[in-house]
Amino acid sequence: EILVIYTAKNGICGKDFIKDLEQNGVLSAIRNENGCVKYEYYLPYEGTSTILLYEIWESPEHQRVHMTQPHMKLAMEIKQKYIDSVELKKLTEM
Repeated sequence: EILVIYTAKNGICGKDFIKDLEQNGVLSAIRNENGCVKYEYYLPYEGTSTILLYEIWESPEHQRVHMTQPHMKLAMEIKQKYIDSVELKKLTEM
């Protein structure tokens, strides 16, 4: 389980980032990848610049392969337009 915490650029709405990913087919391509169990974005109710991505892969190898997929290049280009910083956290079972 991986939690990715994005901070949007000043004045950017997180919904616009997610909408751009969706309209360009990136989200459906990721969710259809072999080994993808969950890949979901969440926005805080308060409308801050924080965007959360919760992803689960069948194995670390599946996640590594995910990062090499052609649609991930487009995802990175889209991210550059909207995102100021990224923090990655691997979640452990409690």
